Amino acid sequence: MRALIELALAIVATIVVLLLIGLFLPGGGHGHVERSIIIERPPSHVFDVLNSFKRFNEWSPWAKKDPAANYSFEGPEIGQGALMTYSGKREVGAGQFEIIESTPTSIVKMIQRVTNGRTGTVTFDIGSTDLGVKVTWMYDVELGGNPIERIKGKYLDSDLGGDYQYGLMRLKALIESSAYARDYSDIAITRQPMVAGPALKLPGMVEVYSSTEFPDLNAGVADTMKTLQAFRERNKLNVTGPAQVQVTLKERYRLGYTVTLPVDRNDVPMREGIEAVTTFGGEVLVAEHVGERRKSNVTFEKLQAYATVHGLAFDPMAKPIEEFLPDREAPKAPTGELAAVDAGATAGGEAAAAAADEEPMMVEVTRVFLPLGLPPVDPLAPPADGSAPQASARTAAPVAAGG
Repeated sequence: MRALIELALAIVATIVVLLLIGLFLPGGGHGHVERSIIIERPPSHVFDVLNSFKRFNEWSPWAKKDPAANYSFEGPEIGQGALMTYSGKREVGAGQFEIIESTPTSIVKMIQRVTNGRTGTVTFDIGSTDLGVKVTWMYDVELGGNPIERIKGKYLDSDLGGDYQYGLMRLKALIESSAYARDYSDIAITRQPMVAGPALKLPGMVEVYSSTEFPDLNAGVADTMKTLQAFRERNKLNVTGPAQVQVTLKERYRLGYTVTLPVDRNDVPMREGIEAVTTFGGEVLVAEHVGERRKSNVTFEKLQAYATVHGLAFDPMAKPIEEFLPDREAPKAPTGELAAVDAGATAGGEAAAAAADEEPMMVEVTRVFLPLGLPPVDPLAPPADGSAPQASARTAAPVAAGG
């Protein structure tokens, strides 16, 4: 009997000691987990993946632990207010993530509410280094006055740190796996539908014969448009939208292209190499390229990078659809006080007056489209396994604009 009493007293004493340790642990009321990784991609790529739950399970460390877990989404797709609810096995648990703050290419902050558990703050800090983008994943939680919870908090880093590091490695692999690495943060990109309709299409070619010249796409398109407009007028057709241009051949001395002109109908006899086609119908990404038109492929590559980062499907072999907009006045250099830092206020005023008398410098503006969605499978194309193609009753898809 005495032995049992001594054992009970020992257990009580141990519990009391643990409670006292929990109460007086330095910093015991706060739990913190932190892991970092370097990702060799622009900050815009990293930020956009983290600022949405759309691709969360492609890099989340918990998606591998329980592939059968359930997820539901509410609110906006990106940014503040986006919300994801999850429910899975014991390792994943149940709860909710909600984005409460996001600063472009800098920080994404979330609240994590664990069902029947803690509510903590999740922070992704995005910073630039010489080696790439440093992403720091942090978790902070207030443990309250419960001594047991305080003791558990001391092991929080070892419990979650491995998952965080694994998740960051998966995030790095996901973002760096894309072949499209252009930083698109300097252009405005929108997603919009294009409506298919009848059109006239005419191919063209421009060539040069000197190493000091480049093929002039503008001049070639202008000549092609004259032919299309003359044909349209003769047949009393109405234009229903801007002409669309696609470059089909790009060599040092030759440039092949097609011009597609949307019209109200194209049921007239075709002549002069003009074809009756249907313009592209479906969703596209759109951005403006400001500068030399022959370098618009840079903006197209930014659209491809944006689509990849946001998990949007597109045909990697598709060529850009372009619309030539009127030339725009280039931004003017600073004048007045800013221009007079080295030359003095008087000289700066003279420079400003001289600039006002000059003709404004104009730059070319091109609207660039990236069609979204994958192309339909050709039923007559040989399968990858080498077996014979299967017959199909599918109707052929309409010709895309400029395609």
